[in-house]
Amino acid sequence: MKESIVKDVNRIGKKILGTESFEQALTQVHHDKTTVGAHSLEVACTALAISRKLEGLKISINEEQMIRGALCHDLGILGRYDKFANNFVCCYRHPKDSVDAAKELLGGLTDIEKDVIAHHMWPVTPVPPHHREAYIVTLADKICAVREIIRSAEKNKAEMLKKKKHMRKESA
Repeated sequence: MKESIVKDVNRIGKKILGTESFEQALTQVHHDKTTVGAHSLEVACTALAISRKLEGLKISINEEQMIRGALCHDLGILGRYDKFANNFVCCYRHPKDSVDAAKELLGGLTDIEKDVIAHHMWPVTPVPPHHREAYIVTLADKICAVREIIRSAEKNKAEMLKKKKHMRKESA
């Protein structure tokens, strides 16, 4: 990831990144081998990289609102094992909970921020986004989730091969 993108996400998201909620997000496991916070940062950076490409095509993006929404899009997952019966319920419920968490954290949301957070699970959830910033974050979220799942599968495979090798050594 370009250093300028990471720097801009940190600058724009400074108020969010320094909160207790985001600190908690950095400790809660998400997609098996990452955290809610690390995933949200990755989504914000990926969305910003996409938006910069679109701006090169003269498509205007409100980067600040998009990044703020991206950083808050999964805050409703915090405490998931206590509040959601299963992954299916979490999948459908956490966008609404994330909107509520972001409103509390930021003292209100713009229409774009609310759209980014509320509709980032589309097309898994039925209502599509209304703003281009929300479509970008939705795409970035899927890209990052796939990357994280692949990395997790690769790590699990490497760990399994290491265990097998160790077991063969011990049985020899």
